[in-house]
Amino acid sequence: MVYHAGNLVLEPIGAVFHGTVNDVLICRDLNSPVGMRYLLLLIWDRSCIKQLLAVFESSQRSSDSAPYFLRFTQNELLGFVFPYRDERRLASFSAGQTTTPLIRERICINLVIECMSSPLPYPLLHLILAQDCIHLEKDNSVYFLPTLDLARLDPEKTEADCTALCAQRLLVLLEEGRRRKHLKSYELIHKKCAKRAYSGFPELYRDIKVTAMPAQRQSLKGRLKEFWARSRDTVFHILLTFSIIVVILALIFFFSQLFFGDIPLLRLFERAFEVIGTESLVE
Repeated sequence: MVYHAGNLVLEPIGAVFHGTVNDVLICRDLNSPVGMRYLLLLIWDRSCIKQLLAVFESSQRSSDSAPYFLRFTQNELLGFVFPYRDERRLASFSAGQTTTPLIRERICINLVIECMSSPLPYPLLHLILAQDCIHLEKDNSVYFLPTLDLARLDPEKTEADCTALCAQRLLVLLEEGRRRKHLKSYELIHKKCAKRAYSGFPELYRDIKVTAMPAQRQSLKGRLKEFWARSRDTVFHILLTFSIIVVILALIFFFSQLFFGDIPLLRLFERAFEVIGTESLVE
């Protein structure tokens, strides 16, 4: 099925989620010469549609831009079009990128900043945090993709609820690794979470910024560890390719010796002028 949203003609090329009240599809614009891709949040449940529209209308987020690229209706469907980016879920990629406490804290800061700057209403932001719609770039920046199950939408969620949930996500990131007990940021956020002390993102941002480790030159061991974490897949593929080549050459030498009694390739390494026909110049 093709969907018409403003000047866009959206053709689904992949399904991210199928739910009881909505679908999330990856679409390409047939009007785009480069096949621009978009994320389409498609709702058919009437109760959810009313609830979601009310959430957008009553949003307390101050922003000059809408949280979506386009909104449209088609038959009895309500669609929200969002820009699409390749998925790099934080839960999947954080282990490979959080090689030092400094990087873990930097990702945490970026996550809080993204929450503060996002134009999404708090009920939707809460779903983003709860449903693992957080993605991590290679440079440790954070972005959201609203691949949401709207059946779990709670219009009553506030900034305090989002902040508390975000703080829990930060604790998971900060406690990865053996040095978590030495991170002041972890200790402070953990204490405040236990007391349910967070009421807004600015307070959480201040806590992680004040207690974060200063950006300083890493030791040689730390730099080597980080380099290995980034390059180990490439090194593995190089070693695997080299091993395959060695095995192939060994098989060639074996069968050449077996069938011909000689290995012609090794003649390249002989001193050619020391052997002329059947006569050797070497005593």
